[in-house]
Amino acid sequence: MENKIPLQTYFDNLLQRVELQIQDYEDNAGDLLTLCRLCVDYLQEVLGELKAFIITYRFASPEEEIHFFKAQKPHLVSKIIYYNTVYQTELRFPSGSIEVQKAYLRSEIDRISTFFQKNLSFYQYYRTKATYLDNKYFLRGKPDIQILVDNFHYETDPQFSTSYDFKTAKIIANGLLEIYLTNRLNELDKREQRKEIKNGYAGKPVRWTGTKRALVELIYALDTVGCLNKGTLDIKEIVAYFEEMLDIDLGDFYHCYMELKAKAKDSTSFLTLLRERLRLRMDEQD
Repeated sequence: MENKIPLQTYFDNLLQRVELQIQDYEDNAGDLLTLCRLCVDYLQEVLGELKAFIITYRFASPEEEIHFFKAQKPHLVSKIIYYNTVYQTELRFPSGSIEVQKAYLRSEIDRISTFFQKNLSFYQYYRTKATYLDNKYFLRGKPDIQILVDNFHYETDPQFSTSYDFKTAKIIANGLLEIYLTNRLNELDKREQRKEIKNGYAGKPVRWTGTKRALVELIYALDTVGCLNKGTLDIKEIVAYFEEMLDIDLGDFYHCYMELKAKAKDSTSFLTLLRERLRLRMDEQD
Protein backbone atom coordinates (compact mmCIF):
# COMPACT_ATOMS: atom_id res chain seq x y z
CA MET A 1 0.00 0.00 0.00
CA GLU A 2 1.36 3.40 -1.01
CA ASN A 3 2.25 5.74 1.85
CA LYS A 4 0.32 9.04 1.62
CA ILE A 5 2.09 10.98 4.40
CA PRO A 6 4.28 13.80 2.97
CA LEU A 7 7.93 12.78 3.19
CA GLN A 8 9.08 16.12 4.63
CA THR A 9 6.50 15.94 7.42
CA TYR A 10 7.37 12.33 8.22
CA PHE A 11 11.11 12.95 8.23
CA ASP A 12 10.89 16.14 10.32
CA ASN A 13 8.88 14.31 12.99
CA LEU A 14 11.28 11.37 12.88
CA LEU A 15 14.31 13.62 13.27
CA GLN A 16 12.74 15.51 16.16
CA ARG A 17 12.11 12.20 17.93
CA VAL A 18 15.69 11.13 17.29
CA GLU A 19 17.18 14.34 18.67
CA LEU A 20 15.08 14.11 21.84
CA GLN A 21 16.02 10.48 22.42
CA ILE A 22 19.74 11.11 21.87
CA GLN A 23 19.57 14.04 24.30
CA ASP A 24 17.98 11.74 26.86
CA TYR A 25 20.76 9.18 26.37
CA GLU A 26 23.41 11.90 26.74
CA ASP A 27 21.82 13.08 29.98
CA ASN A 28 21.51 9.62 31.52
CA ALA A 29 24.16 7.32 30.05
CA GLY A 30 26.84 6.62 32.61
CA ASP A 31 29.77 6.64 30.17
CA LEU A 32 30.66 7.23 26.54
CA LEU A 33 30.67 3.56 25.53
CA THR A 34 27.18 3.06 26.93
CA LEU A 35 25.97 6.23 25.18
CA CYS A 36 27.33 5.06 21.82
CA ARG A 37 25.86 1.60 22.19
CA LEU A 38 22.43 2.98 23.05
CA CYS A 39 22.51 5.46 20.17
CA VAL A 40 23.61 2.91 17.55
CA ASP A 41 20.96 0.38 18.60
CA TYR A 42 18.24 3.02 18.63
CA LEU A 43 19.28 4.65 15.35
CA GLN A 44 19.36 1.32 13.54
CA GLU A 45 15.77 0.74 14.63
CA VAL A 46 14.81 4.19 13.38
CA LEU A 47 16.58 3.58 10.07
CA GLY A 48 14.52 0.39 9.73
CA GLU A 49 11.36 2.46 10.23
CA LEU A 50 12.50 4.94 7.62
CA LYS A 51 13.27 2.15 5.15
CA ALA A 52 9.80 0.66 5.62
CA PHE A 53 8.29 4.09 4.95
CA ILE A 54 10.33 4.74 1.80
CA ILE A 55 9.62 1.33 0.29
CA THR A 56 5.89 2.16 0.38
CA TYR A 57 6.34 5.81 -0.63
CA ARG A 58 6.09 7.21 -4.14
CA PHE A 59 8.34 10.23 -4.58
CA ALA A 60 6.50 13.22 -5.99
CA SER A 61 9.38 14.06 -8.33
CA PRO A 62 13.02 13.19 -9.08
CA GLU A 63 13.97 16.30 -7.10
CA GLU A 64 12.25 14.97 -3.97
CA GLU A 65 14.02 11.62 -4.37
CA ILE A 66 17.39 13.35 -4.82
CA HIS A 67 16.79 15.50 -1.74
CA PHE A 68 16.00 12.42 0.34
CA PHE A 69 19.11 10.48 -0.68
CA LYS A 70 21.40 13.51 -0.71
CA ALA A 71 20.31 15.26 2.49
CA GLN A 72 17.74 13.45 4.61
CA LYS A 73 18.84 9.81 4.74
CA PRO A 74 22.59 10.70 5.02
CA HIS A 75 21.83 13.00 7.95
CA LEU A 76 20.40 10.04 9.89
CA VAL A 77 22.93 7.45 8.71
CA SER A 78 25.85 9.77 9.57
CA LYS A 79 24.78 9.60 13.23
CA ILE A 80 25.01 5.79 13.17
CA ILE A 81 28.46 5.94 11.57
CA TYR A 82 29.59 8.58 14.08
CA TYR A 83 28.48 6.79 17.25
CA ASN A 84 29.65 3.41 15.98
CA THR A 85 33.10 4.80 15.09
CA VAL A 86 33.44 6.61 18.43
CA TYR A 87 32.51 3.34 20.15
CA GLN A 88 35.16 1.41 18.22
CA THR A 89 37.75 4.15 18.79
CA GLU A 90 37.17 4.21 22.56
CA LEU A 91 37.12 0.41 22.72
CA ARG A 92 40.58 0.23 21.11
CA PHE A 93 41.96 3.25 23.00
CA PRO A 94 45.46 2.34 24.28
CA SER A 95 46.23 2.38 28.00
CA GLY A 96 49.89 3.39 27.55
CA SER A 97 51.56 6.78 27.92
CA ILE A 98 50.05 10.06 26.80
CA GLU A 99 52.34 10.02 23.75
CA VAL A 100 51.08 6.56 22.77
CA GLN A 101 47.48 7.74 23.14
CA LYS A 102 48.13 10.89 21.11
CA ALA A 103 49.77 8.83 18.36
CA TYR A 104 46.68 6.61 18.27
CA LEU A 105 44.34 9.61 17.91
CA ARG A 106 46.51 11.10 15.17
CA SER A 107 46.37 7.82 13.27
CA GLU A 108 42.57 7.97 13.44
CA ILE A 109 42.64 11.53 12.09
CA ASP A 110 44.97 10.35 9.32
CA ARG A 111 42.44 7.63 8.46
CA ILE A 112 39.80 10.33 7.91
CA SER A 113 42.22 12.39 5.81
CA THR A 114 42.93 9.32 3.67
CA PHE A 115 39.19 8.85 3.08
CA PHE A 116 38.86 12.46 1.94
CA GLN A 117 41.86 12.13 -0.38
CA LYS A 118 40.54 8.91 -1.93
CA ASN A 119 37.18 10.56 -2.53
CA LEU A 120 38.38 14.07 -3.30
CA SER A 121 36.35 14.53 -6.45
CA PHE A 122 33.04 13.64 -4.83
CA TYR A 123 33.99 15.46 -1.61
CA GLN A 124 34.53 18.67 -3.59
CA TYR A 125 31.28 18.09 -5.46
CA TYR A 126 29.36 17.71 -2.20
CA ARG A 127 31.08 20.53 -0.31
CA THR A 128 30.54 23.04 -3.12
CA LYS A 129 26.82 22.13 -3.18
CA ALA A 130 27.07 21.16 -6.86
CA THR A 131 23.99 19.58 -8.46
CA TYR A 132 24.94 18.71 -12.06
CA LEU A 133 25.56 15.02 -11.24
CA ASP A 134 22.72 14.55 -8.74
CA ASN A 135 20.73 12.43 -11.21
CA LYS A 136 23.62 9.97 -11.32
CA TYR A 137 24.54 10.06 -7.63
CA PHE A 138 21.20 10.23 -5.83
CA LEU A 139 18.54 8.50 -7.91
CA ARG A 140 17.84 4.81 -7.46
CA GLY A 141 18.50 2.39 -10.30
CA LYS A 142 21.81 3.98 -11.32
CA PRO A 143 24.35 1.78 -9.53
CA ASP A 144 28.06 2.45 -9.39
CA ILE A 145 29.68 -0.98 -8.99
CA GLN A 146 32.67 0.30 -6.99
CA ILE A 147 30.48 2.21 -4.58
CA LEU A 148 28.25 -0.80 -4.04
CA VAL A 149 31.32 -2.90 -3.23
CA ASP A 150 32.46 -0.28 -0.70
CA ASN A 151 29.06 -0.28 0.99
CA PHE A 152 28.22 -3.99 0.87
CA HIS A 153 28.35 -4.30 4.65
CA TYR A 154 25.79 -1.60 5.19
CA GLU A 155 22.87 -1.20 2.81
CA THR A 156 22.47 -2.57 -0.71
CA ASP A 157 18.68 -2.72 -1.05
CA PRO A 158 18.08 -0.92 -4.38
CA GLN A 159 14.77 0.40 -3.06
CA PHE A 160 16.53 2.20 -0.20
CA SER A 161 19.96 3.14 -1.52
CA THR A 162 21.75 4.95 -4.30
CA SER A 163 25.37 4.95 -5.36
CA TYR A 164 26.44 7.85 -3.20
CA ASP A 165 24.06 8.35 -0.26
CA PHE A 166 26.26 6.25 2.05
CA LYS A 167 29.40 8.11 0.95
CA THR A 168 27.61 11.38 1.70
CA ALA A 169 26.79 10.10 5.18
CA LYS A 170 30.46 9.18 5.66
CA ILE A 171 31.52 12.72 4.77
CA ILE A 172 29.09 14.19 7.32
CA ALA A 173 30.13 11.68 10.00
CA ASN A 174 33.84 12.24 9.36
CA GLY A 175 33.38 15.96 9.92
CA LEU A 176 31.94 15.19 13.37
CA LEU A 177 34.63 12.60 14.05
CA GLU A 178 37.38 15.11 13.32
CA ILE A 179 35.92 17.37 16.01
CA TYR A 180 35.67 14.47 18.48
CA LEU A 181 39.26 13.32 17.82
CA THR A 182 40.63 16.87 18.01
CA ASN A 183 38.86 17.39 21.34
CA ARG A 184 40.36 14.13 22.65
CA LEU A 185 43.81 15.32 21.59
CA ASN A 186 43.23 18.65 23.33
CA GLU A 187 42.24 16.79 26.52
CA LEU A 188 45.52 14.89 26.44
CA ASP A 189 47.47 18.11 25.82
CA LYS A 190 45.81 19.71 28.83
CA ARG A 191 46.53 16.65 30.97
CA GLU A 192 50.16 16.82 29.90
CA GLN A 193 50.30 20.52 30.74
CA ARG A 194 48.78 19.94 34.17
CA LYS A 195 51.35 17.22 34.82
CA GLU A 196 54.20 19.54 33.81
CA ILE A 197 52.84 22.32 36.01
CA LYS A 198 52.46 19.93 38.93
CA ASN A 199 56.02 18.67 38.48
CA GLY A 200 57.25 22.24 38.14
CA TYR A 201 55.65 23.16 41.45
CA ALA A 202 56.98 20.14 43.31
CA GLY A 203 58.43 21.48 46.53
CA LYS A 204 56.98 24.94 45.83
CA PRO A 205 53.78 25.15 47.88
CA VAL A 206 51.08 27.60 46.84
CA ARG A 207 50.00 29.75 49.79
CA TRP A 208 47.12 32.14 50.23
CA THR A 209 48.58 35.63 50.61
CA GLY A 210 45.31 37.54 50.74
CA THR A 211 43.27 38.14 53.90
CA LYS A 212 41.47 35.30 55.67
CA ARG A 213 38.24 37.24 55.34
CA ALA A 214 38.64 37.37 51.53
CA LEU A 215 39.19 33.61 51.34
CA VAL A 216 36.16 32.90 53.54
CA GLU A 217 34.09 35.12 51.23
CA LEU A 218 35.32 33.20 48.20
CA ILE A 219 34.67 29.80 49.82
CA TYR A 220 31.10 30.69 50.78
CA ALA A 221 30.47 31.99 47.26
CA LEU A 222 31.68 28.72 45.73
CA ASP A 223 29.55 26.73 48.17
CA THR A 224 26.49 28.86 47.41
CA VAL A 225 26.57 28.20 43.65
CA GLY A 226 27.26 24.48 44.23
CA CYS A 227 30.21 24.24 41.84
CA LEU A 228 32.25 21.86 44.03
CA ASN A 229 31.20 18.20 43.72
CA LYS A 230 27.83 19.43 42.45
CA GLY A 231 27.03 21.06 45.79
CA THR A 232 27.28 17.86 47.85
CA LEU A 233 30.17 18.99 50.07
CA ASP A 234 29.61 20.38 53.55
CA ILE A 235 31.06 23.86 54.15
CA LYS A 236 33.46 22.38 56.73
CA GLU A 237 34.82 19.97 54.11
CA ILE A 238 35.37 22.81 51.67
CA VAL A 239 37.15 24.93 54.27
CA ALA A 240 39.36 21.97 55.26
CA TYR A 241 40.28 21.41 51.62
CA PHE A 242 41.28 25.04 51.05
CA GLU A 243 43.20 25.14 54.33
CA GLU A 244 45.20 22.09 53.24
CA MET A 245 45.64 23.23 49.65
CA LEU A 246 46.66 26.81 50.47
CA ASP A 247 48.52 26.14 53.74
CA ILE A 248 46.37 28.40 55.90
CA ASP A 249 44.38 28.11 59.13
CA LEU A 250 41.06 29.93 58.81
CA GLY A 251 40.15 29.47 62.47
CA ASP A 252 36.55 30.33 63.29
CA PHE A 253 35.48 30.77 59.66
CA TYR A 254 31.77 30.87 60.54
CA HIS A 255 32.31 33.88 62.81
CA CYS A 256 34.20 35.53 59.95
CA TYR A 257 31.26 34.83 57.64
CA MET A 258 28.82 36.41 60.11
CA GLU A 259 31.02 39.53 60.23
CA LEU A 260 30.87 39.72 56.44
CA LYS A 261 27.06 39.55 56.56
CA ALA A 262 26.96 42.37 59.12
CA LYS A 263 29.08 44.79 57.05
CA ALA A 264 27.26 48.05 56.53
CA LYS A 265 28.50 48.59 52.97
CA ASP A 266 29.65 45.91 50.51
CA SER A 267 29.46 42.56 52.29
CA THR A 268 31.05 40.90 49.25
CA SER A 269 33.85 43.40 48.69
CA PHE A 270 36.37 40.73 47.63
CA LEU A 271 34.03 39.31 45.00
CA THR A 272 33.32 42.83 43.80
CA LEU A 273 37.06 43.47 43.51
CA LEU A 274 37.50 40.21 41.56
CA ARG A 275 34.76 41.17 39.12
CA GLU A 276 36.11 44.69 38.61
CA ARG A 277 39.72 43.59 38.13
CA LEU A 278 38.76 40.80 35.72
CA ARG A 279 36.60 43.16 33.68
CA LEU A 280 39.45 45.69 33.55
CA ARG A 281 41.87 42.99 32.38
CA MET A 282 39.48 41.89 29.64
CA ASP A 283 38.94 45.48 28.51
CA GLU A 284 42.69 46.12 28.35
CA GLN A 285 43.24 43.01 26.22
CA ASP A 286 40.56 43.96 23.66
